[in-house]
Amino acid sequence: MRVSSDGARSARWRPGLWSAAAWIGIVVAIGAVQIVREQWFDAAVLLCAALALSVAAATGAGRRTATLSARTAALCLGALGLAAALSPRHSLLMQLLVCAAGGVAILFAWPQRALPDRAWTPGQRRLAIRWALIVIAGCLWELGQFVAGRLHPERPAYALSDLLDPLMARVPGQAVFVIAWTALGAFLMLRGRR
Repeated sequence: MRVSSDGARSARWRPGLWSAAAWIGIVVAIGAVQIVREQWFDAAVLLCAALALSVAAATGAGRRTATLSARTAALCLGALGLAAALSPRHSLLMQLLVCAAGGVAILFAWPQRALPDRAWTPGQRRLAIRWALIVIAGCLWELGQFVAGRLHPERPAYALSDLLDPLMARVPGQAVFVIAWTALGAFLMLRGRR
């Protein structure tokens, strides 16, 4: 039976296995690039994340609620962001703080208790598509810059990290970036919960 309106078709749409597989594929691809770059820690984190997401997709764990409250998550991220803003760049402490922020995000978003399966609204579907396009475009840009740097090492690189490097070379720039990064992450987590 054919659906007559786009609204009715969108209202019934649910994120299924194909969308989970697409996101897991993106994480695996980014992890593979880190292997080529010989960034072993980054590759291990990304590939472990892909494995965890695969298990969640296979077991249906994505349809559950988290145990960490929004207020607790926001306070933890605020404290971690402040500490990271004042930490030496590329230090072990900075790496631990970034991992801890990721841990807070996982505790906030990771499923614990089953929720009823509900269809996405048209707005949620549009938002998911837009974010997917932004992430894919960013990944392709970074990959293109990496390949161009390998093929022509004499040319300047325009990867995101290279463009932001001068900004974060000093403590005020690093602080502004870390605070903005933490605030954006908290906003996305809270918005996603709603």
